[in-house]
Amino acid sequence: MRAWWLDRLTPAGRFLFIVTGLFFGYGSTSIDLQVFVPLLYMSVLWVIAFCVMLLERPRATLAVRHAPRSRAGEEVPLEVQVTAQRGGARDWRVKPTTLPPGLVSAAPLGTRVPPLRRKQSATVELKLQAQKRGSYDLNRWRVETDYPFGLLVSVRDYPVESRLLVHPRWTPLHRLELPRGLRYQPGGVAMAAARGESMEYIGNRDFREGDDVRHIDWRATARLQTPIVREYREEYFLRAAVVLDTFVDANNAESEEYFERAVSLCASVSDYMAREDYLVDLFAAGPEIYHLTSGRSLAYLEQILDILACVEPSQAKPFEKLEPEIEAMLAQITTIICVFLDWTEERRDFVARMGMQGAAVKVLLARDTPPTLPADDSTHEVILVPRTWFESGIVEI
Repeated sequence: MRAWWLDRLTPAGRFLFIVTGLFFGYGSTSIDLQVFVPLLYMSVLWVIAFCVMLLERPRATLAVRHAPRSRAGEEVPLEVQVTAQRGGARDWRVKPTTLPPGLVSAAPLGTRVPPLRRKQSATVELKLQAQKRGSYDLNRWRVETDYPFGLLVSVRDYPVESRLLVHPRWTPLHRLELPRGLRYQPGGVAMAAARGESMEYIGNRDFREGDDVRHIDWRATARLQTPIVREYREEYFLRAAVVLDTFVDANNAESEEYFERAVSLCASVSDYMAREDYLVDLFAAGPEIYHLTSGRSLAYLEQILDILACVEPSQAKPFEKLEPEIEAMLAQITTIICVFLDWTEERRDFVARMGMQGAAVKVLLARDTPPTLPADDSTHEVILVPRTWFESGIVEI
């Protein structure tokens, strides 16, 4: 009854229903009162409206189009193509129904469809407000009409499946101080990109079977009267790892908020390093272990943001899962950026082990209150990133 009251009765219908009930209650007290006359008129209206509601259920086909990705806090425009079937369209409205938490319709009552004849189509625009990052399935749409009197709503739901990825809210960094060193990458730039970058020239040597004839140094060959080739090796380049701490303490009410800020911070850091032409490895462990290598044409920032849209907080400490994954890549990693929610002994020991194996490490703490251990309790740089930095828009760290 509550669903009927809210979904099937329009505001005008609810008002008239109350008036009809008053007439019925007042007229039933005495047969001397002529209240039954307006009551009969109203009853005729309700009977006609109910019959039309059953006969005029919208019959249509829907096609929904929208961008596959958006960002938290932004509006998501959608185009819904409505094709009327038998009977055409009169006073139709279309809207999404059973929206997942995190998405809100900008027009809760729906968007009106222009009058259509049978087999005619019209495209209407709807907008959703993406309040939180995540992966959302939009799988049910409703077409409704309050024809003819605007009292009762006739509805029909249509399953039209689509998926929307909402990336975390983040701001581009203009500057990020990174501890760095150079490490030779096996395979070099050729394994990471084809950008026309020249290899590093080492020197000349005698020609050996299998050498590329394009590398022959013809001047040296003519001078020494023996084939001489130029020898190259692949360039050095910078490879960085971004490690996301997904452990949320159930006893700390602010941990969830810190985690969301840490995800946004990871997005900003990854974007900066992608623009600086780093090769970026993203590591995160929640219910699943995520590892993506991006940059230099291997993958793109959008794919990192796709992972950050879906990563979930974990009640289990992630470092036991993450450390073997990172150690397998440490021989090539130049810099590690750790985005943590707190600074504890376990996190400090993890950073120390990474540093002992030759990687330069920088720690960013996404929290407002002082951490469990002092931030200077480390040989590596530890920076507290509070809420005020996010509210003003982080531009440098």
